[in-house]
Amino acid sequence: MLQIFRVAGIPVRVDPSWLIVFGLISWSLAAGYFPHVLPEVTTAAAWVHGVVAALLLFVSVFLHELSHALVALEHGVPVSGIRLHVFGGVSELEAEPPTPRAELLIAIVGPLTSFVIAALCYGVGRAVDGPPWVSALTGYLAAVNFLVGIFNLAPGFPLDGGRLLRAMLWWASGRQSWATLWASRAGSAFAFVMIAIGLLRALRGEIIGGLWFAFIGLFLHQAARASRELIVIRERLEGVRVADVMSPVDAAIAEAPPARDAVTPDASAWQAFVKLGRGEGAQVPVVAGGRLVGIVSRRDLHDALTERPDADVAHRAA
Repeated sequence: MLQIFRVAGIPVRVDPSWLIVFGLISWSLAAGYFPHVLPEVTTAAAWVHGVVAALLLFVSVFLHELSHALVALEHGVPVSGIRLHVFGGVSELEAEPPTPRAELLIAIVGPLTSFVIAALCYGVGRAVDGPPWVSALTGYLAAVNFLVGIFNLAPGFPLDGGRLLRAMLWWASGRQSWATLWASRAGSAFAFVMIAIGLLRALRGEIIGGLWFAFIGLFLHQAARASRELIVIRERLEGVRVADVMSPVDAAIAEAPPARDAVTPDASAWQAFVKLGRGEGAQVPVVAGGRLVGIVSRRDLHDALTERPDADVAHRAA
């Protein structure tokens, strides 16, 4: 994964899969959209417009995710980065929001950002009396950002709408785990609807569009299922200290890594689990008194989980 820059201290990374969807979007715009709305456009110009539009689309996705990240930071939720990938992007939060209100604000700001971008693009297209390609470009960006905002409001976790649903269930019940469980079930239901619609479209001849729709639905179902499984993992590990699962090292000779990369012996094993999931290494250092005293590996957490109930879920997560 390539880190391209930082914003407000947040690293922005691009997954290799992003190149696939960037190429597909550029091609579809150059071969379909721009020749349709600009009949006189040359092939070369259509490709230039397509690449520029695809880049601006991902700038919009980045701004959507950046808004999530900045509001999360305002509410004390650490953000390890923003990642652009084949399905768009994600803000990688290192912890859960502390309150239902924080969850609601973090979730809603993304779709609102997309709607603002859509309105600005629409306004620019109407106000600027320029060449036809300006209207075509701004019209595309207005439409796609509006659709991104609407899609993300679908009430299924882990979409923004699912997080809004979780915030409301959490507020009503006072139980975050219970709210996450039902929001993720709603996410799976929404995903199955997407898969069914995608397969129907494919059977009617829209092969690429239909299969892509079904593929996104499958991705959302897997993400919702992972959210349910993480409830079990969190409940198991929050009551376990890092000191109880770590592998000790010789503190007299070990140098401490940066604090942001480490956990303390008194931290919960869940914090080590989160850092392992967000990082690229296979171990999390344990620091006490400015010295490295141990490490927590995936194997250590796996052993801690499989000693407890729900070992099958623990095995998949580890």
